[in-house]
Amino acid sequence: MTNHFHSLVRLHTIAQEDGYIPGEGLSAIDTVVTYVLIPVGLFFGIALITWALTGDRKKKKSSSITSIE
Repeated sequence: MTNHFHSLVRLHTIAQEDGYIPGEGLSAIDTVVTYVLIPVGLFFGIALITWALTGDRKKKKSSSITSIE
């Protein structure tokens, strides 16, 4: 088991570019905010703007061209 882990770590280090210095990892809260809350908020914000701009307008008087009574 540990031999497989060391192989994976070695494979990861081989795939890195020269001079690569990894930064700090994200915390669980940062990950949830970045990959869940922000996209969901953007989706609902865009949906709200779209709904507001394409909602029902005042009904105009019907014309004999567009409707038959």
